[in-house]
Amino acid sequence: MVSEERRVTLREVARVAGVSVSAVSYALRGAANIPAETAARVRAVADKLGYRPNARVGELMAHIRQARPLAKAEPLALVYLEGDRATAKKNGFAQIVEASARLHAAHRGYRLDAFWLSEVEGNARRLAGILTARGISGVLFAPTVGEKRIELDWPWADFAVAVAGMSELSVALPRAGHHHYEAMREVLRRMSAKGARRPAAMIEATTNERAHRGWQAAWLAYGPAGAARRLWLYRAGEKNELAAWLQRLKPDALVTDNANLIHAAQAAGWAEPNERGAVLSWHARSAFGGIDQGYDDIAAHAVDLVVTQLQRNERGLPDPPPMLLFPGRWRECSQTSAGGHAPSLREAMRCAL
Repeated sequence: MVSEERRVTLREVARVAGVSVSAVSYALRGAANIPAETAARVRAVADKLGYRPNARVGELMAHIRQARPLAKAEPLALVYLEGDRATAKKNGFAQIVEASARLHAAHRGYRLDAFWLSEVEGNARRLAGILTARGISGVLFAPTVGEKRIELDWPWADFAVAVAGMSELSVALPRAGHHHYEAMREVLRRMSAKGARRPAAMIEATTNERAHRGWQAAWLAYGPAGAARRLWLYRAGEKNELAAWLQRLKPDALVTDNANLIHAAQAAGWAEPNERGAVLSWHARSAFGGIDQGYDDIAAHAVDLVVTQLQRNERGLPDPPPMLLFPGRWRECSQTSAGGHAPSLREAMRCAL
């Protein structure tokens, strides 16, 4: 780890990489005027040397340009609006988001500290006061899993904020999230390429609402003939209707937000080709192909939204708030192993690699 007394400079990175200091600066910022191969080499050298950008420098330059008071911003806060610390440590989704956000914050020259609203008995004002006392003015709100709108009494004017995911708060905030609409379009294209002509979709109603009905909208706009009746927005307790639903529609491909439903469909007699099952998932760790929503990338981009505001010395609620949406990644995976048997856990996990 590089100490504050011995910080690797752009000049050192440039010397080792064999390029100019300005080329290093452009490459690390992702500027389009640097060839991709050169940029990759520069980033590799920077990582090897332990280079980290100085968060203070970025803020100072913003301060000079805008002649505004300079705020302390080396630490960032990742604020969990639901759950608790113990639960988060056991939650794979939360761990992916936090690990990616922490790593990307470090690459940008910041430290990320996690906080839970539950640890201050839900008192958002109190939590904001704790962050202010610790010199934290950049806040990333972690994704939530409920569909309910979150009412949050927060002193917005004092912070640079962003949301990772599609959580609905009491005010409109900058966010990075999954583009559910484009993800469903990609699934439909993939299923069509595999020869499916009568696909059907099973999506949990509450999940669809949390996705701002993006999956539903894309299915209705780009789905098969009779798309509306071939979409089942199921609710808890309705899964016992699966066999009758399959018998009625006779789908040659299934799209769902839950891999267990495809297994249940197979148990109920659905026997179409294995590659015609697609899962819309935050991790794509299933024995089927599908969309990995890419919440590692989403968390990183949400950090960027916060850091950009800090380095411009901006606080409060931007109008309109920026929204970055990402369609995720298609993961191809076979349901059967080389021996024709159901996949082992290790084989199923290959979908996420």
